Amino acid sequence: MSARPMTSIDLFAGCGGLSLGLHKSGWDGLFAIERDPMAFDTLRSNLVDDGGAYAAYQKWPSWLPRIPHDVNEFLSDESIRNHLQSLQGSVTLVAGGPPCQGFSVGGSRDGTDARNHLVHRLLETVELVRPEVALVENVEGITRPFRSRPREGAVTSVADDVVKAFDELGYSASFGIANASHFGVPQVRRRAIIIAVRKDLDIEPGAFFEKLESIRVSHLDALGLPTDRPVTAQEAIGDLLSDKRVTSPDSPLFESSPYGKPIGPYAINMRGGAPTGSVPNSHRYTKHGERVRGLYEVAHATQPKGRLSKDFLLSRGTKKDKKVLIDPNAPVSTITTHPDEFIHYAEPRNITVREMARLQSFPDDFHFHGRYTINGPRRKFDVARCSQVGNAVPPYFAQAIGAAIKAMLGDR
Repeated sequence: MSARPMTSIDLFAGCGGLSLGLHKSGWDGLFAIERDPMAFDTLRSNLVDDGGAYAAYQKWPSWLPRIPHDVNEFLSDESIRNHLQSLQGSVTLVAGGPPCQGFSVGGSRDGTDARNHLVHRLLETVELVRPEVALVENVEGITRPFRSRPREGAVTSVADDVVKAFDELGYSASFGIANASHFGVPQVRRRAIIIAVRKDLDIEPGAFFEKLESIRVSHLDALGLPTDRPVTAQEAIGDLLSDKRVTSPDSPLFESSPYGKPIGPYAINMRGGAPTGSVPNSHRYTKHGERVRGLYEVAHATQPKGRLSKDFLLSRGTKKDKKVLIDPNAPVSTITTHPDEFIHYAEPRNITVREMARLQSFPDDFHFHGRYTINGPRRKFDVARCSQVGNAVPPYFAQAIGAAIKAMLGDR
């Protein structure tokens, strides 16, 4: 494997799940672009600042302020474009997960959604920087043609279009589907990966998917995790469960709880040495009303684990059509931006932001900033902690992706 530096740029970085995973697999971050102030505050404090828990961006260029940047404004600045072109020959990877709401099978599947076009900003960056490899990580829906609300004149998927665009830029590209639960994430999260390799390197992009599978066992072994089954929800968040309630350190009007004993290697990894009895970051309990608490108590008493039926939810007077009663002995379904979609397996309550983060494989010393939740119209503009977590690439999954790209390039 090549010993030369592997440098990366992270677009649509969010709170930093992809950045953290790449850092853990030995990549040197150059810079990251994220527009939302709350998400960028989390990214900056953990991964960019000198005092952050993870020094992933020690090579951040002086010409780029360490502030939130909208990618459209970023690429419309002629000075920025000149700086990006000057990076040619020094960047290994441009990666990113553009906003997925327009692609998601859990959303409206609207081919005309303006956010769908943000993936082309990544292509534009690739054209300017000319990295060796480019990566797009997104929901599985990006690989499916739009049927009910198609794009004008288009019958192919966005992934097909992106592969074609990469070809026109001088890159060989392909896409595939991977499941984060195969790489130590306690969550059945199927994701699309588009991988593009500059044609002069003479590497078939399909080699990435072969490497991703070939490094899977060594990746899990290095983390001390089982190789023959997924990590379960109880193994992931069981030590965050406690009968004791204390005041939430960052939200005095709410309750939290201290750590219990970790259940297995996954929780030990996440804890990072935090002692039993201390209070985790972002582990604030929701204040449920009597109706919601009653719904959860009845679900615990009468319903099988897993997604609750619409008939049951309607019979209990809720308009919410998705709620999952977590099975402690299995990985959870895909974590979204809504903590109220998941009912804790042992208590009649939503999972907390820290429990969401555990199920996404964020370590506990990765601290989240900004408001906990945002409802109503502001959800379209602000990215609260719950949305930061739900939108993120799971760091363990990103770590495996970073290792697979390095292995692919090492074959030269």
